[in-house]
Amino acid sequence: MLLFVQEAMVEKLGTHTAVPARRIAASNGNSSGHRVTLAGLEIDSKLLLKFAESFKAFNFDVWPVEMKSPNTRHAGAISACVLPLNQTAVSSLRRSGWFLPRRTLLYGIGDWSEAARFCDIGINALLETTTDLSFRTAVSTTQSVIARGIGAYARVPIVTAVTIKAEGIAARGITRNVGHGGMAVTLSRNVSLPDEIHLDFSLPGTRQFSLRASPRWYSGLLVGLRFQPSKSEKILRKWVGEYSRLGKQD
Repeated sequence: MLLFVQEAMVEKLGTHTAVPARRIAASNGNSSGHRVTLAGLEIDSKLLLKFAESFKAFNFDVWPVEMKSPNTRHAGAISACVLPLNQTAVSSLRRSGWFLPRRTLLYGIGDWSEAARFCDIGINALLETTTDLSFRTAVSTTQSVIARGIGAYARVPIVTAVTIKAEGIAARGITRNVGHGGMAVTLSRNVSLPDEIHLDFSLPGTRQFSLRASPRWYSGLLVGLRFQPSKSEKILRKWVGEYSRLGKQD
């Protein structure tokens, strides 16, 4: 049974309001010791609580906080934020004092085109729907970052558009994660990729990449790609290192 440790309350912060909705503890009564302070920006408080409950399967203590204004202050660090991918919400995020690029986990609600439009903010998981399954999938994709962090050989959960070309084939995709040696990509359609393909993509905070890669595994529309050796490896390693504190509050 889900345990609600703290009842909903409203805390006045100057002329703005933040709503620490509830502390949501693990449903089995056990805690991993990992705390997630989850900001909800421009979303309904009920939806924020629904998303927060998705963390219980991984035994995280979650503190949802409804942010009413970009100027809202919060006493503690925000480790994650869920927001719709529209101009109003993204502008509020950019102006906020609590959002830390490459440190705050971002869960974006929207479709592929909206994710591509705002990929520079560093979306870590895309919620194309607001169903329980979509919520669980997003948390599953990012939970290891909260629990273990990102090491030198790990991949960063990140959402960015990818163009794939090879032997007359042109396909679109969106990344699930990226590391210095490869990436996982969800394809827009079923397509048989040859042994060598060409990738064009950009990553937040760095330049455009144009790399060759090889498919290593498939799972439906999801494909794992390994980059071929290139001069970009050093840049990718540095980029991964910059995300080593993603989702951390200390």
